[in-house]
Order: sequence, then structure tokens, then C-alpha cells
Amino acid sequence: MTGPNQKPPGDGVPPSDPTVHWWERPSADAAGPGQADPTILRGDLGGYTPPPAATPYPSSTGDPYQQANPYAAAAPPPPSYYAQPQPTPQSAPYAAMPQQQWGAPPRPPSSSNKVVWWILGGSFGVVFLLIVGLVVLVNSGDGDNDPFGVDSSEWAGDYQFVEGTNACDLIDLTVLNQWSTTRETTTHTERGPSEYSGGGSYDCDVRNKESGRTGSEASLSLEVEFKSSYEDESDYARWKGYDTKTTGKDYDNGPVSGLGSEAYYASRQVTYTTLPNDYDFIVAAHDSNISVKVKLDVSTMGGFDKTTMQSICEAQVRKVLAALKK
Repeated sequence: MTGPNQKPPGDGVPPSDPTVHWWERPSADAAGPGQADPTILRGDLGGYTPPPAATPYPSSTGDPYQQANPYAAAAPPPPSYYAQPQPTPQSAPYAAMPQQQWGAPPRPPSSSNKVVWWILGGSFGVVFLLIVGLVVLVNSGDGDNDPFGVDSSEWAGDYQFVEGTNACDLIDLTVLNQWSTTRETTTHTERGPSEYSGGGSYDCDVRNKESGRTGSEASLSLEVEFKSSYEDESDYARWKGYDTKTTGKDYDNGPVSGLGSEAYYASRQVTYTTLPNDYDFIVAAHDSNISVKVKLDVSTMGGFDKTTMQSICEAQVRKVLAALKK
């Protein structure tokens, strides 16, 4: 044990000095610094030199225990949680991974809407120009050479529909005067051909009638039909099949020569004892693209003149063919 005036053991190094480690202390039996073990760090340590006192870290609070941190300058700055994350650089050929973005997606530039409208407007403009070009081509070109036109050869022929012609003007209505001179009704219909399928027709019905229960009566009817692209058989063929199907004592029919390419007649008579007798006579013809049928009906107390009625009907058919010939 040492007193206050005695030299501390260990070459003057107090045992309580925390700055000197145990291996730095000289052995108690060492003769001097030259005899220190060279394997011991600081073996040449001489007398005890107390360490310099630490300078208090200046503080506004005046805390004497607050020590300076020599590594404070090297400390990294605290991370910013609001900074934009930086992508980790990677060497080729690997591309950087996309970074996750938070919040609302970025608004596309307004110019993209203008581009879309320009594209749509250009498309509509091209379609409009194509339609106009086709219309001009169809209207300006020749119908026979126009690839988009209609092939009228399916129904065209030696006869044609004449616009503005009254159907009753195609026949002679005065032929009825030999039985009756009083006009009761006159009706007519004209239907023009279709631009795409042809056709067209004329119809006329005229009736003369005398007054009284036994007064004579006569009527004349006309049917004209032009060929169309959708018909399977001519109107002439349909008429003939219906008008000649009934035979017997009061019925007669047969061919007519010199009238179109083909023609027929058909007649019917019904006699009474106290009422006027009824006589019907039909003549129909077909030629090229036209079918014409004329029917004469007579009701009279007199007899039946078959030759006169046939002559009248044939003349009307011939008149119609001449009026509509190209």
C-alpha cells in the first residue's frame, strides 16, 4: 500500500489510469526501460505522462458532459423520404428495372387529341372523295361501257316506253260508237320502267253505255307490258294460258298471223232470251320485248259479229305496236 507521498508502482503509471492497458504497464521487477520485453507494446514507455484533458464541446445548454464527436462530419445525411428514388445503374445488356410510381398517372399531352381528330377527319375525307369519284364516273361514262352501270340488254328490245304518253291515246276509242255513243268511264295508268330492271306498262279502260234496261253497252281495254329482268315468262305467255284454257260450245281460240312474232285470239259468247247478249273478243301479240292485249266486250240485244270484232281488236294491237316501235 502506498501513501500519498510514495511513488506509485508500475513506473509511475497509476493503476487506475484508464488510458493505459495492462500490457502497456512495465513489469514490477523490470530494471528499467532497456530491460522491457520487446514483444510488449510500448515497452519503452518511460515515466507516466497524464493525457491531455478533453476540451468541453461548446453547447448552448452548457452541458459539461457533452463530448465532441470526431466522426460527426463523416456521418451520412439522413435519407429524404420525399426524394425521387434513383434507378440503380446496371451494365448492358440488362436494362434498368422500371421504378414504381405513386400517385395519379401523368396526364397525356393535349396534342394527342388533336392528332386523333386529324386522323379521323382525314379518313372521312378520303371516303367522301372516293364516293364522289364513283358518282362522277358513273354519271359521266357511257352506260354500255361503265363497269358499274346496269346491263340493259336483259330487257331492251325493239320497243320502248314513251314518257308522257297517255295509254288511251294508243288505241282508237271511236270504235265503240257502233254499239253506243255515250261515254260512261275512261281510266288509264302509265308505269315507267325501272332503271335497274326495265319493265314498264300502259293500261286503258273505256266504257260506252246507252240508257235503259236493254240499252247497248260496249267497252275496250288495253294492256301493254314491257320485258323486265326479273320475269321468268312473258306477259303474253301468261295471258294466252288463261284466255285459251276454257273450251266448249260458246268458246273459241286460235293463232293470228302477221301480227308480231306470235299472236292469238280468244272469244266467248253468252246469249239470253230477254236480256242483252254478251260477246267478248281478245287479240294478243308478242314481239321482241313487248306484249300487247286488246279486249272488246259488247252487250246488245242484237247478234254476234265475230269477224267485225276480231278485225277491230287486231287493228288496235297493230296500232299500239307501231306507236311504241323504236
